[in-house]
Amino acid sequence: MGWVNRSLLAVVAMAAMSFGGAVAAQEAGEAEIDTLITATETDAGALALARQQASGGDLTGAAVTLERSLLLRPGVESDPVRLYYASVLCRLGDPRRGAYQMAIVGSAETVGSAEARQACGSTPVATNARRVDGLRGAVSLGFGYETDAFGAMSVQFQTPGTPAIKQEGASVLGSAFVESRFAASASGHGYAGASLQSSHSVSGADIDYLIAAARAGYAADLSGRGEQLAAGAVVRHSRLLGDSFLSEYGAQAEYSFAGGAGGRWSVSAEAVNQDFEDSARDGGNYEVELSYRGTPSADHAWVLGVAVEVKEADLNALGYSGGRVFGATQMSISEGGAYLALSGVMRFAHYTDAPLLPNESETRSYVRAAVGMPVARENLFVEAAITHSARWYNHSSGLRDFNSVGAELRLVYRFGQ
Repeated sequence: MGWVNRSLLAVVAMAAMSFGGAVAAQEAGEAEIDTLITATETDAGALALARQQASGGDLTGAAVTLERSLLLRPGVESDPVRLYYASVLCRLGDPRRGAYQMAIVGSAETVGSAEARQACGSTPVATNARRVDGLRGAVSLGFGYETDAFGAMSVQFQTPGTPAIKQEGASVLGSAFVESRFAASASGHGYAGASLQSSHSVSGADIDYLIAAARAGYAADLSGRGEQLAAGAVVRHSRLLGDSFLSEYGAQAEYSFAGGAGGRWSVSAEAVNQDFEDSARDGGNYEVELSYRGTPSADHAWVLGVAVEVKEADLNALGYSGGRVFGATQMSISEGGAYLALSGVMRFAHYTDAPLLPNESETRSYVRAAVGMPVARENLFVEAAITHSARWYNHSSGLRDFNSVGAELRLVYRFGQ
């Protein structure tokens, strides 16, 4: 009887040990999955984990990590991840798929190109390489306040002894944009996009407006060095205080090329016909822009640019020539996904001189600083911002200068890559 009891106890102990081992294995597997999910939230995290796995001899695990990261972010900004994926595939004995991944990377100067070439050797480049189609965008809704909302929507003449009219205003703000790429191949891809901005007054000065835009075209890859030429059509429509204000339609073109690790130069041109509610301002508008976009890391991007512009008008005095400079940056400020976004633009215009009318020159500026904090749902942020807008005129124009400070609080949802 004692032997039976001891045997029963041994069986129970072995079962408990087996069950405990199964639980421990399950917990270890769940921990690995959690690590994979957390690491692949950013390109930098995916690369770090994959390199750690590869250095430990787990090339298959590294490939899985990189595959998941590329499924989440398949665009050009993830080319360093794609190149390391290519090198891992070649080290796993799959040079065909490695060459395929190398072939759909836009620039031979991308970080990781040399490492991929060394791993894959002289593997023939895939001739039917395709980039995936994609869709990305963002929508926002919130409230805004301006210290001089009336001045933002009106131009006032200087009248000696009479102060400028100023009136604050609060409004509901909305915005949305979506961009897509389709029919993607090694030689290029189609693109289309649309955007919408709106303001609806709730108190103070009436500053209602609606601005909608859409564009579509084709971007062709010119070489393996990341050169690209895009061309397409653009249309825009604006409504002010409930009435139609401006309609535009025309064409855009852009030539871009890689400019160092993660950077890109772009030269673009646009020609549109403008139809105003006030027909005296109808006419063509032409612009050429030069910009540089940098991506120092997966969670930091910036852009700087300059443009020149010429506006024709049926009433000659309403035409002008001028230019603008602009810049913007967005960077992560915490591991939890909080970010800082800064942007600004300054624009100068000199109106065509006309007999018996004063010469008019105008300088405008707009700056915005925002902080975004993630909330419960993935890709959902609360964004708080402060803004400053201003206009300055030459003295002989007889027009009053303007400046206003604003504040915004928005809920922002981003989707796609």
